[in-house]
This record gives sequence, structure tokens and C-alpha cells, in this order.
Amino acid sequence: MTRLISITLLYLMLFTATNADEVTMGAHELAETRLLAEWVGVPEKQFILGNVYYKGEGVPQDYAEAARWYRLAADQGLAESQHMLGVMYDRGDGMPQDFSKAIKWYREAAKQGFAPAQYDLGSQYATGEGVPQNFSEAYVWFSLAASAGLEMARTDRDTYAGKLSNEQIMQAQQRAALLFEEIQQGKTEE
Repeated sequence: MTRLISITLLYLMLFTATNADEVTMGAHELAETRLLAEWVGVPEKQFILGNVYYKGEGVPQDYAEAARWYRLAADQGLAESQHMLGVMYDRGDGMPQDFSKAIKWYREAAKQGFAPAQYDLGSQYATGEGVPQNFSEAYVWFSLAASAGLEMARTDRDTYAGKLSNEQIMQAQQRAALLFEEIQQGKTEE
């Protein structure tokens, strides 16, 4: 009964909005997204709601609520949500900055082949935030992101190649190729 009341109140709140700017994604779409995210647990819809709260699109910006929705989807294995949790921990958006938690979430998404997470993980290795600074490991993760077409990863990979010996580059390329194969097979172990 409580769920029915909550659903009814949500619809009334969304459909009686007088200011069109209050609900930018559309009242029907936002209501449907929320229902699928909350009551059915669809991770893609949870991710969308995370974005809505993170950006404040049609609702007041609320990092805690964004993190809640991202976490629900991330726990179900959605790489995009895992990446966004990493971003939030990395930046300290609505939570204490925690590089080790950022690394955890970046790595989870990166192991699924999500290029932005691979890039951010490479950046962490390049700067030494949350992990020991390691230019070879940065090169590995930048290479993986570059192979997915992320141009800034290609640029950063080439920059960090200048800090490595030819032997280190060759070893990093071999590790990147191995990780690439594992990602393609869906069985990364890190």
C-alpha cells in the first residue's frame, strides 16, 4: 500500500509541475525512469536517475542522491555507474574525497572495457593519486582507452611513452594486449 501511495504522489508531483523547467526530461519519462529504477531495479534507469541528480536536471542537484542511484546500478555491475562513483570519490563530489575508493570503482568499470574508466585509471597511475605512481601502468590503461577510440587517451599514452624505456613500452604493450583479450573474453582478474 505504501508503494502505491508513493507512486501516486510521484505522479501527482511530476504531472502538476507548473514550471516547465522543473522537469527537463519530461514528467512522464522521469516518472517511468524512477519507477523502473526504484521498484524494478533496472540498473540503466538507476544510472539515469544518478545523472539527473548529479547534474540537477529537473530536480535540485543532490550528490548524495546521485551516489545512491549510481551505487545501486554499480552493485549490479553497470560500468557507467561504477565509473561515476569513481568520479565522485575522485573529486569529492558530495562525499569525502577518497582516491582508493575512486580506484576501486574505476577498476571495476575499466575491467569491463569502459574506456572513460580506463582513461581515468591511467590518469591515477600517471599522477600517483590512490595508487603508487607508475608510468608503465598508466601507459597500459591509456592504451586500452585509446584502442576504444578515446583520442585524449592516445595523446596521454604517447606522452607517457616518452618517460619509459623501449623495454618498458614493450612490456606495457604486452600487458595491455593481455588485458584487452581478458576484457574481450569477460574474465579480467586484477
